[in-house]
Amino acid sequence: MLSMFSKRSDAEKPNDRSRMDLGARKAETNGNVTPLKVPQAGFADTRPMRPATPQAPQRAKVFENVPSVGQYLYHLNADIRAFTRAETAHAVNSCTPVEVQRVARLLAKLKGRYLAQIVDLTSGKRGPIGEMDIADIRRSREMAEEVELGLAALRHAIENGDLPLDGVKAD
Repeated sequence: MLSMFSKRSDAEKPNDRSRMDLGARKAETNGNVTPLKVPQAGFADTRPMRPATPQAPQRAKVFENVPSVGQYLYHLNADIRAFTRAETAHAVNSCTPVEVQRVARLLAKLKGRYLAQIVDLTSGKRGPIGEMDIADIRRSREMAEEVELGLAALRHAIENGDLPLDGVKAD
C-alpha cells in the first residue's frame, strides 16, 4: 500500500541518464566523452564548503502526490496487517482448534505449578526460604506469563484473521 506513495516516474530516478542536460547527451551520442574534472594531486580544494541544508524539502519532491499524515498512517497499518498475515502464513503451516486448546491447557498447568510452589513455601516442613526457592518461583512465574502472552497473541491473530483455523468456518 505505501508503495503507491513512493512511485517515481522513470524521469525522476536519481541515477536516470535522461535527466542530463541536452548538451551532455549530445556530446555522448557523438562518441565524445566529457572528462570529469579531478583535482590534481597535492592541491587542496579551496572552494568554500556549503553549509548543510535540510534534506526534507528535497525528499518531499520524491512523491507525486504527497499523502497527509492520516493517509500515511492508514496505509501503514494496512501494510503492517498484510505483512503480518504473510509472515504468519509463511511461519505457521496450519493451526487447528485442538492446538490452541493444547496451548490453553499448557498455560493452566504452568499457572497451577506456579501457585503450588507459592503455597509450598508456607509448609511447616520447610526451613527458611532461600535464594534458590525464589529463583524457582520466578522462573515458574515467567514461564506462565510468557505462555499467557503467547496465547493472547494467538487469539489476537485468530480474531484479526492473520491466522486461519483449519476445520472452523469463517464468520
